[in-house]
Amino acid sequence: MANNEQEKKQQILKVTKTDQRKTVDELFAKSKPSSSYYTFLILATVIVAAGLLLENAFIVIGGMLVAPVLTPIFVTALGFAVGQGGPIKNASSLLIKSFFIVVLGSFILALIFGIREIGHAFENTTRTAMLYFLVAVAAGMAATFAWVKKENAEVLPGVAIAVSLVPPLSLVGIRLAAFDISLARYYFVIFLFNLFGMLVGSLIAFTLLKFYKSEKDVKREVKELEDETEKKKEENLKKKIVEIK
Repeated sequence: MANNEQEKKQQILKVTKTDQRKTVDELFAKSKPSSSYYTFLILATVIVAAGLLLENAFIVIGGMLVAPVLTPIFVTALGFAVGQGGPIKNASSLLIKSFFIVVLGSFILALIFGIREIGHAFENTTRTAMLYFLVAVAAGMAATFAWVKKENAEVLPGVAIAVSLVPPLSLVGIRLAAFDISLARYYFVIFLFNLFGMLVGSLIAFTLLKFYKSEKDVKREVKELEDETEKKKEENLKKKIVEIK
């Protein structure tokens, strides 16, 4: 009997309603646009951009581990899994801002420190782009499973390294600083392949784990986030009124 219970726990597709609720709560909590989120994002941008300018792969890997962009991607995929537009809208907005910060930060660093001829970090072929897409799909699935099944959480750093989201965006900023539009466009395409692959992989994992049954929990989190945002707007408005008086 004990062995049967242990086997059930080890089955990766077996997730309780409590685990689903806990996962939803954690994902929404960690994908809010907070000062901590933006601080780690800026630090990751500096590390990755500096690593690319120095052509030091170890530094780039360190920056990839710091970047906090996985959770908003998970929330976006979760939104598709449950058929709710709220989380998709909120997480997508955060991701767009994040990606803009990475490009802008890398652009500024490249202008300040100059650009020597950087070797191609990504081979310029369709085959390479497709392989990166496959890696991103597999990594998206692995990361989602690991996030939900906490006993497998040790794989998350490896996933962060395997998925190249920040480096290609950083290279977009660096190549734009060098007025190399053609190569900047290519790195942006690589980034899109990786992002789409991550979303697809995460969506597949959430579907296999039957998170479409968590629609009520997702709606609750979206409502709480909207109420919190509205409250902050009211507080800011009151502060402005007081300042004017």
